[in-house]
Amino acid sequence: MPKLISKYQIFVASPSDLAEEREAFNDVINELNITYGNPNNLHLELLKWENNSAPGISNIGVQDIINNDIPTYDIFIGFLWMKFGTPTENYGSGTEEEFEIAFKKFQENNSIQILFYFKNALPQSLDEINTEQLSKIREFKKKLGEKNTFYWEFTEREELEKFLRLHIPKRIDQLRLMQTEPQLVVDENKLKETTESFDVEITEIEELGIIDLEEFIEDSFQLSRYSLVRLSEAMSWIAGEMRKKTNEINRTIVNNKNQPISIKVQRNIYNRTAEAMNDFASRIEPEIPIYIENFENGIDSLSKLVNIYKNDFDSRYEEQLETLDDSLESMIHEMNGSLNMTKEFILSIENMPKVSKELNTARRNVSTKMNDFLRKVEVSISIAGEVLKNIRSR
Repeated sequence: MPKLISKYQIFVASPSDLAEEREAFNDVINELNITYGNPNNLHLELLKWENNSAPGISNIGVQDIINNDIPTYDIFIGFLWMKFGTPTENYGSGTEEEFEIAFKKFQENNSIQILFYFKNALPQSLDEINTEQLSKIREFKKKLGEKNTFYWEFTEREELEKFLRLHIPKRIDQLRLMQTEPQLVVDENKLKETTESFDVEITEIEELGIIDLEEFIEDSFQLSRYSLVRLSEAMSWIAGEMRKKTNEINRTIVNNKNQPISIKVQRNIYNRTAEAMNDFASRIEPEIPIYIENFENGIDSLSKLVNIYKNDFDSRYEEQLETLDDSLESMIHEMNGSLNMTKEFILSIENMPKVSKELNTARRNVSTKMNDFLRKVEVSISIAGEVLKNIRSR
């Protein structure tokens, strides 16, 4: 028996310096088709010029070929980083022209949704920075504000993927509220063929119910908390070790009646401080991925649980969502506390005087690992905040 499926097309626009992020869309759309599309009888189709356009010729310009090859879509997603792009006949870049086309469609009948993202990360080399391109991007941001377009920022591919998993369903839900008829009829067996090559793990997630998800969420968050406790204990330990070394230096000064400490004695103390710092770095290195992976697994499952409550239980989910709201808000508050403590710790490490090669190397080792942890916690807080917004949008 054929099944009515609503089809939504998503067009992605960006310059060439975001090739890795463009590839991320394939994985996100495939996953959303299973976790969000199937339960809601809809199918997402990704449109990109490299897949949906073709070689051709135009009296106007190359961008005109792309515009004609991709005339219709339901969601426009644009994103920029260091490059604004190549100018077209009438606009500063192809991305800007594609945005203007989308904005005009939105103004005509509100038939599409627009999402825009800016990558907020430094390039690997300062040689990649083009001040003229950055100036054009700043002007474009200003233009978005004038057009009441709310944009988002991300730092890495993984963060963008998590934002897309949350934002795309939100905007499609908004479109669905304005539509009364499905756009496409698809045979159920045919739809199955389009998804059978996806990862088995994702298919298994689709089968999870509220009890499974609640259990998985509890286990994931508990493991992440245990890891966070171990990280906090490690930071307390190294802080104590550094105080001991400082006290040792002070005692040595007193015992020598405020005479200069010999280089040999100083090196011995600083070498032992460096050893303690490297031990600390070794202790936290395996804990960071454990904490982040379990927290993100919990957040992903929590987001799926929220969607189930909203889609399957109508008005009967209010109490459950209020409980999730309180728990997630408390968790975000807890993470912000850890974030502030981590920032203070990193600052104390980076402000240490450069007194020996061994200590400088150990300090850099600790600083690198802790800054990586800090960045990942900031991303996790941002994702958790998005889920909290989804819970409260009812």
